[in-house]
Amino acid sequence: MPKALAVGLTVLAVAAGCSSGSRRADPPVLVPWHRIGDIALGGPRERVLREYGPQPDLGYRLHGGRIQVAFDGGRVAAIWFSTRYYRTKTGFGVGSRIPLGPCHRTRSSRCEHRWHGFIWNRWVREKPCSCWVRVGLGPRSLPVTATNFLKPWFFINVHRTRVSSFYFALRFID
Repeated sequence: MPKALAVGLTVLAVAAGCSSGSRRADPPVLVPWHRIGDIALGGPRERVLREYGPQPDLGYRLHGGRIQVAFDGGRVAAIWFSTRYYRTKTGFGVGSRIPLGPCHRTRSSRCEHRWHGFIWNRWVREKPCSCWVRVGLGPRSLPVTATNFLKPWFFINVHRTRVSSFYFALRFID
């Protein structure tokens, strides 16, 4: 009986480790401002559905967090995620820290903090977002204004000094 029990447990362990059907493993990749796992901005909706299945109302519950995907015209228009699973080649992702760094004086701000083309807390002056914001695809952010809503927007949300979630959008609609 112990041998049969061991074989049965092995079969159960193998079955539990298999994903549904022929679906392959979700890679732990974060390509900054473009892709997480198999979900890429501008990518086909059908690929997301094939790889991840239909999206539940509150998004996919994966890897200890959530992922929400918005579509427009059959393409991925926005990605939001809060899981630590996805990382850049250097290990950056949810849970990482971003240094505030020095102040930069600009025409619109006495103290603007910058990091890799992002600007700290620039979404709404009256209600700071505790986030890093970047507009456009250039090396520096375009002005964070309504005139740039139809350009790509990227948010890195921060809670208690650590990255809590990311939001990538081909265009920002508030």
